[in-house]
Amino acid sequence: MIIHKRAFAAIMTLAVGTALSLPSGHLFAAALAPELPAAAAASTLPKTVRSPEHPIIREKGSVYLPLRETAAMLDLQVLWNAGKSSIEVTGLYQALSLKVGQPKAYTASNAVIMLGAPTLIREGVTYVSDKLFSKAFNLPVTWNDKTGEIAVPYAERYLKSSSGKQLFWVHKGQGVVYSGPSGTLPSRAGAAKVHDLDWVTLSARTINSTSYVLSISNAFGEPHINESRYRLLLHKGQLVRQAHTSYRGVRNLGMNENVFAFQGNLVMVDRNILTLVNPDGHVFQTYHLADITGIDDAFAVEAVEPEFLVVRPYQKGTLMLIDRHSNKSVVLYPQLLGAEDQAWLEEFPDTDVDYPGDQLRYTGRSGNTLSFEWASFTDNRQIHFTYALPPFS
Repeated sequence: MIIHKRAFAAIMTLAVGTALSLPSGHLFAAALAPELPAAAAASTLPKTVRSPEHPIIREKGSVYLPLRETAAMLDLQVLWNAGKSSIEVTGLYQALSLKVGQPKAYTASNAVIMLGAPTLIREGVTYVSDKLFSKAFNLPVTWNDKTGEIAVPYAERYLKSSSGKQLFWVHKGQGVVYSGPSGTLPSRAGAAKVHDLDWVTLSARTINSTSYVLSISNAFGEPHINESRYRLLLHKGQLVRQAHTSYRGVRNLGMNENVFAFQGNLVMVDRNILTLVNPDGHVFQTYHLADITGIDDAFAVEAVEPEFLVVRPYQKGTLMLIDRHSNKSVVLYPQLLGAEDQAWLEEFPDTDVDYPGDQLRYTGRSGNTLSFEWASFTDNRQIHFTYALPPFS
């Protein structure tokens, strides 16, 4: 569950993470205040130490750090601006640009920061002077020549992602969301109702020029068999909609991701309430899945079609078809599996750690014929089934 993304082609893989240069009153500004002795300041700060994939280098009396990896430790996001042939380093309180071969950085407010050494490309890796982080972001970076480790007086606290030139940050503890174009200071978009974030990833997706979707996938609780999924809709820089569903226990291994959208409407699932939402946040349609199916549980929505929904309740793990017009529902495995396989599933306690669910997967349609793939309970053979609409009488 990891987020990743080198001169021109090299720099374009610099999609990393996030930035903080700290105003007075901020944690770091206070900890580094002049009246505090250096030793006392160091003792009050969090600290992150890592061994970068690309080594620290020395050239012409200057120390160079790998930009992408160091920036990630400081919650900075790094992107290549092809139009300006520059590298943009963006954080919550500072944004700047660098040009390869130049010994200075330009801030978003057009101030110039002299770094004493030019930005370099070595074997496809972008390197910057160690002074960049202390001068531009008030965060001094230290290193150990023997071990090759880099240390920063900071602990990452944001999830970070980007879509095109748009950058996003989500605070891991408080859920505060920031967004903005690369190279500019981001704005606060709102607060996501996140909790228990542990093994977590953030991804971003563009809907149109003013709307973006953030998806958070989180494994939590020892031994991390619980899963929570969040979907956030941002419109014109504001968090306008959010939804969250959690699956607790190993049954989540059989829960597919919710379908993303249907006919321009975002699919948002809040436990057992499905909402189809316009890109601007207005609700198009709502389905109360517990009322429709009679099952009070968390659901995954695996397909949305003009006439029907394909959904799966967590504990039972059995696909259901819902008529969007009548709101009638039908469980699919009795319609598709033979009597022996039906009995096998029904005799298996759904609370058992090895309970497999129905193992049916919706693969699409051809006209009124729906297609499903099924993995046999006994020998895992893959079998294809079809089902004809209309399913309800």
